[in-house]
Amino acid sequence: MKERETVQLFLGSLATLFFVAFMGSAHAAVQPIECKTNFGEKSFTIEEESVAFHQVQEKAGRSISSIYEARTQKTHKGIRKSLYLNGNKHLIHIDNFKQFDSSTDYLAVTSPKGHKMTYPLNCGYMK
Repeated sequence: MKERETVQLFLGSLATLFFVAFMGSAHAAVQPIECKTNFGEKSFTIEEESVAFHQVQEKAGRSISSIYEARTQKTHKGIRKSLYLNGNKHLIHIDNFKQFDSSTDYLAVTSPKGHKMTYPLNCGYMK
């Protein structure tokens, strides 16, 4: 009788472990986020492992995107992504995925000499 209880406990624990593992991976899929600085100096789209910076060509009237891989650090409610672009370090901080706010979401660009520019971001999920 004791052996049967042990087997049932083991199988129950195993089922719970698989359930939690699959729920975590389903939640990890992040919907693409589109961000712009206040005056439109920079515009980009954040995906799971990459950031696509957009450039508008005024003559052609179209947008060209350059995609870069970014290192991602998850925070309690948001993310921090860092990447190097044209020798400058770009740090994208999204404080809360459920409530985007330009006072807490920002892009910080640091030059090789240490000069830092911080831009507030207006972000939202892509439709």
